[in-house]
Amino acid sequence: MTPHAIFNELWRAGISIQLSDDGQNLVAPAGRLTPANRELVKTHRTELIALMLQARESTALLIAAAMRCCAHHGDSTAACEAMRQDCLATPAHLQADLLAHFQQTHPGRAKT
Repeated sequence: MTPHAIFNELWRAGISIQLSDDGQNLVAPAGRLTPANRELVKTHRTELIALMLQARESTALLIAAAMRCCAHHGDSTAACEAMRQDCLATPAHLQADLLAHFQQTHPGRAKT
């Protein structure tokens, strides 16, 4: 199973896995992982961490693209902050599609 497939499966089950601040460990809500989920995460820990580190970079690119969108539309500071929060709340496995949308539809986009 690929790391993306694992994240999708967990997400559909209402489980959000996060990367620790130091980028060395995965954090899940206490008591939410089934034994099978726990084993899956443990078995693919290295790949999941690598994907999450890549997602951190993608999140930064996504937020930058969203802020360019806000600037293009002349959005208020509050609207820009709401957009930033929405980007942060977007599950990592969905961020790439949103980033591609911003890069394709808004001027001043940065190529990745």
